[in-house]
Amino acid sequence: MDIVKKALLYVPFILLFFITTIVKAQKPLANKADMPAINIVDTKLPLTFSWVNFDEPGDDAPAVVLGKIQKIITDFYLESDGGDSAEIFKARDCYFNTLRMPYGNLQLFVVILKTPLSYTHCKLFLYDTATNAVSKKVVDYNTWAMYGIDDNSMKRSELFKAMQLNSDDITLVKKKQSNLLIKRLKHNGTFNELEEITYNAKGVELDTVSFKSKKPDER
Repeated sequence: MDIVKKALLYVPFILLFFITTIVKAQKPLANKADMPAINIVDTKLPLTFSWVNFDEPGDDAPAVVLGKIQKIITDFYLESDGGDSAEIFKARDCYFNTLRMPYGNLQLFVVILKTPLSYTHCKLFLYDTATNAVSKKVVDYNTWAMYGIDDNSMKRSELFKAMQLNSDDITLVKKKQSNLLIKRLKHNGTFNELEEITYNAKGVELDTVSFKSKKPDER
């Protein structure tokens, strides 16, 4: 009887294991059929998304870069709860395009993602052609308040006009070394804000150097 009682104690844990397994099986990860074709457009810094011609034919990239881009798409798809609506919202629906540009002796990749409402979100990483290595971490560049996607191009939002801003989105800042300066516009429903974040490269990782945030009347 003691053995039976002890066995019964494990029944709830066994049931929980099977339920968790079933739930995970019902929320499929993005499979190969759902993944988009990776397109890579070569451009240069400084970068303004609305000036890029996304109709240009794409170029090839090493397998390690393509694998990184596919992981970024899959992670964004799952973070957007795409697995909960896999019948109508595929991983390929999260992807718009990828930009590649030289950054010193490295290459900077900007993966442009989109939501079902065509808002944009970007992820940045570096690639070293000499070592065939990519960044382990990616930099989030939330551009949803800045750009929408229309007719295979990125259109600037009215927020640029409201803040009387006409500068590039990603530029190089020359100091002791070449740093990346990323500008991001935000609107939280109450006020507009401009963020300026500076990064430099440590190997193939992008490290934050400085962060500034200011409202339009502070410019």
